[in-house]
Amino acid sequence: MNILYIINYSVMVTGYINFILSMLIILLISACFLGRYVMITRKVVLATLGTVAIQVLVYYGGLLLIYKINPALYGYMDGLAPFQDPAQDNPLYLNYMQFIKAERVLINGLTFAYAFIFYLVANKEKRIFRAIESTILLYLYYFYMNNIIQYTYLFLRGGKSELLIEVYRNSAGKEYVWMTTITIFAQFVINLVLLFILYFSYFKKRKFYNVRIRDRVLFIIWLVVFNLFPSIPFYGNTTEDSYRLLAYVFGALIPILGCIAPALLMMNAAERSLKEKNEYQETYLNAELEYIEQYKRTQEATRAFRHDIINNLALTNMMLDEGKTEEASEHLKQLLGNVKALSPSIITGDEMLDCIVAMKADKMREQAIKFTADGVVDGGLNMKPMDVCSIFANAFDNAIEASNKMVPDAWVDLNVKRTEKFFIIKISNSAVGKVDVDKLFMTAGYTSKQDKEHHGFGLRNIRNAVEEYNGLVKAESEDNVFALSIMIPRSE
Repeated sequence: MNILYIINYSVMVTGYINFILSMLIILLISACFLGRYVMITRKVVLATLGTVAIQVLVYYGGLLLIYKINPALYGYMDGLAPFQDPAQDNPLYLNYMQFIKAERVLINGLTFAYAFIFYLVANKEKRIFRAIESTILLYLYYFYMNNIIQYTYLFLRGGKSELLIEVYRNSAGKEYVWMTTITIFAQFVINLVLLFILYFSYFKKRKFYNVRIRDRVLFIIWLVVFNLFPSIPFYGNTTEDSYRLLAYVFGALIPILGCIAPALLMMNAAERSLKEKNEYQETYLNAELEYIEQYKRTQEATRAFRHDIINNLALTNMMLDEGKTEEASEHLKQLLGNVKALSPSIITGDEMLDCIVAMKADKMREQAIKFTADGVVDGGLNMKPMDVCSIFANAFDNAIEASNKMVPDAWVDLNVKRTEKFFIIKISNSAVGKVDVDKLFMTAGYTSKQDKEHHGFGLRNIRNAVEEYNGLVKAESEDNVFALSIMIPRSE
């Protein structure tokens, strides 16, 4: 087989793979850096192959159509070698070019339409808006990578006018074949590396960040500028020396500058995530310290009570012997009160959850919020203490903040139930009116606070932490009541 045929089919297949990788990269970016709630399963990954089916069907369907309506053009096209165009003086040239342009427009239109449907299915909230957003990002990213690699190749080759003419006016020439091959395979390598980094370093480890709106806009501007700016020299009438100078400048700067914006965004997201994790660790340590202090106070009170218990029981026995039953009864009631005071006021069955509940109960007591609790988690939750803290400290903080708006009738209720497979921990609270659950729970970063940049991620973090244990989270709202149900699988 001719080497050109091998190159042609290799470039074609790699181009299909590049588009699939780009689709998955945008999906991972949406999940890991934009706070989008997406599902990435085996079926979702296999669904990307639909773009290959579309391109193959359009290509061979177009050939079949030409075979039926214009056999002469089909015969001429069938005789063309890979990367070979008919001469411009050939009577079939215009028909051939019209077919190629129509085929490209149709393929691009249908593949991006399919990508829209793909993102519509993969996103689990605000699907239409997210699908539009992801499709636009896919378009910008795909052509950004393609253009950057092409321009870098041309500039590093010297950017001579003869080279540009050879590449852009002769699609069958040696330079065009080299540029196309290098561009496609370089894009494949970059896409593959980027996909692995996003999946194994972020998505699989559940490292989810949320890039600020301002930074997202700046990044989109960056993509648009770098799609257009490098092409400016190609449209100007410049001297050979000027072109060569531009060649070296752009050849050196394009790959460097092309990495600055993503690097800055990732650094910004990582810094915000570190701050968020430090806040969780601080809450966790505070809960542990509170538990230790409470334990010390209980132990001191227990030792003091143990010291006096014998004397108190002897005094009670003496009162009974002397017939002073009423005095003995009052004394026993006092002793029972002391015993109850030594016992924890709330026992959930999980040590870390006890810490969180005790700490938040004190906070609610200080703020005059009525708190009730019922039910236990027999055997504990079998979760990492840090995750228990992240889930329930966030849930209680949200409940306390919402119920505070109902003062003096503020209340929070903790209810624990169990089914055959789940512990269901329901935290209810008073609220001002009915809450828009979809907007509050499904949208990452939503908050009613003024400082929107640093708040509004509590429910998203609860959901992420619970899903790591194959659990479920459900939010409900009625008039003046909001409830968050957290379902954790029971260990067998």
